Amino acid sequence: MIVTINDDYQVKVDNYANYTLLKAVRDESGAIKNGKDKLPMFATKGYYSNMSRALNACIHLMLEDKYDVMELTQYLDELENLEAKFRPVLKRFREDD
Repeated sequence: MIVTINDDYQVKVDNYANYTLLKAVRDESGAIKNGKDKLPMFATKGYYSNMSRALNACIHLMLEDKYDVMELTQYLDELENLEAKFRPVLKRFREDD
């Protein structure tokens, strides 16, 4: 099963509770590349034991995508903003654990 987070990120959930964080591969123009099978290409960014950990990793990768360099206070502010967007979802996963 594939769970879409946004246009760039997905989590592939395997039958044995393996959660693989995937990121779309983009070309120089910013368009998502298609593979030989004409399907969008995704690169593996990490393997996680649950969805909550995969989403937390995704949050940090989203910051890396947006900024090359940032001050610590800016990083913490941006991290808080992204975490706030995901907080309702992450809370649901913690309640179900």
